[in-house]
Amino acid sequence: MMITLKHPLRFASRLMAAAVLCGMATAAGAVPVALNRDTCLERAKELPDFAYAEAQLWEKKGGGNDARLCQAMAQLFRGEYKESAAALEAVIPDLGLPPKVTAGLWGKAGWAWFNAKEHAKADADYTKAIGLQPTDPDLLIDRATERAGAEHWWDVLRDLDRALSLDGGRVEAIVLRAETKHRLGRDVEAGRDLRMALSLDPDNGQALLLSGNIKADRGDKPGAKADWTRAVQVGAGTAAGVAAQDNLLRIDGKDPMKDEATAPKKAGDKPKS
Repeated sequence: MMITLKHPLRFASRLMAAAVLCGMATAAGAVPVALNRDTCLERAKELPDFAYAEAQLWEKKGGGNDARLCQAMAQLFRGEYKESAAALEAVIPDLGLPPKVTAGLWGKAGWAWFNAKEHAKADADYTKAIGLQPTDPDLLIDRATERAGAEHWWDVLRDLDRALSLDGGRVEAIVLRAETKHRLGRDVEAGRDLRMALSLDPDNGQALLLSGNIKADRGDKPGAKADWTRAVQVGAGTAAGVAAQDNLLRIDGKDPMKDEATAPKKAGDKPKS
């Protein structure tokens, strides 16, 4: 009986949205944002609802493109990805900022489109960013991540090769390249990348999961189980750890869903909601 193994990809973005603090826009003692770009953008990360409302008022008072940029960034941190991406695309060409800063903004527009699952638009904006900063490994890795989401594996490989030629110690990029090579049927090369990644980060759960997957695909059941067991140990509660645990059950002919449903309850356990 064929074992269906999980090969999940989980990508962590370098742009983490701050939690929305509800009700702060009208909190007593709130200090109005100063009428400058830097202060407004900092407020957008901390209090996106407040910053958005203030930036709208600022635009009405003549804040111009800086106020529009602040609104777009506040939308990004509010999780309004399509609206933010469209607003960023509209304002970036008018800002006249240095190439490095402009590239970063195009990258944020790409990230917003990626989260909105608009891969073609995300790719276009990342490409604009890389055109301005062709030796920025972060932008190359971000575009590779987007392209992996669209399963454009050869394009992913080209971006990661470029990024790793610029900064060869990026473990997340090495693991993603290993996953990409595995998808392309180049498991020997994928194995080399995984060994490199694990030499840099021995407890990388995603690398251990993928290593186990590749070993299982070639029939090395003991090797696969060893990697997955280690992935569970170092990645408890993570996506890689959960997938590795499922794979351990599957390779022994068990159904993870049934096993979980029929497992005896410990004293004090509460049913899952």
